[in-house]
Amino acid sequence: MKKLVPLIATTAVAGLVFAGCGSDDQADATKDLAADGEIFTVEDPWIKATEESLDESSDDTMTGAFVHLTNVSGEDQTIVGAEAEIADVVGLHEVVDDGGVNLMQEKEGGFPVAADETYELNPGEDHVMLMELAEEIQPGDVVEITLELDNEQTQAIEFLAKEYVGAQENYGSLEGPDEDGDDDPATEDQ
Repeated sequence: MKKLVPLIATTAVAGLVFAGCGSDDQADATKDLAADGEIFTVEDPWIKATEESLDESSDDTMTGAFVHLTNVSGEDQTIVGAEAEIADVVGLHEVVDDGGVNLMQEKEGGFPVAADETYELNPGEDHVMLMELAEEIQPGDVVEITLELDNEQTQAIEFLAKEYVGAQENYGSLEGPDEDGDDDPATEDQ
């Protein structure tokens, strides 16, 4: 029994040491990813093609981009803007329910992405909106969008253009004042 106690104590101490090393190794792996300039891992980045033949009612001067982002930087991040060479205006948008009508609007405060969490940009929800496009986006095209963070870091992501007809939101005041000078989409003729 006397030999068994030191063996159990030694095993317990070794287990604690190895558990501590595992945590450090995981933290180092996260830091290595961030050190290589990667703030987010990226899953399924795609952008809605603007080809008019996909949908006769489609507006080929604007489109949405979607992606699932996992924050691997080890710190909370907030996406506050985006840029793309193909668009004069790029914004962060959300879709809200306005009395049974999906209304798209700018997302105040940006997209907060907690450390080690995933933030999804999906059709009909939060997304990156590209407006005043310089050219039509065809299925299969690749469009680079650079996400801008509140700490002035950036990450460029390549989005693949896909055919998609759906998430037909009301653009409300994004289109500017109506003939009466009113920005309220509820007073617009539908």
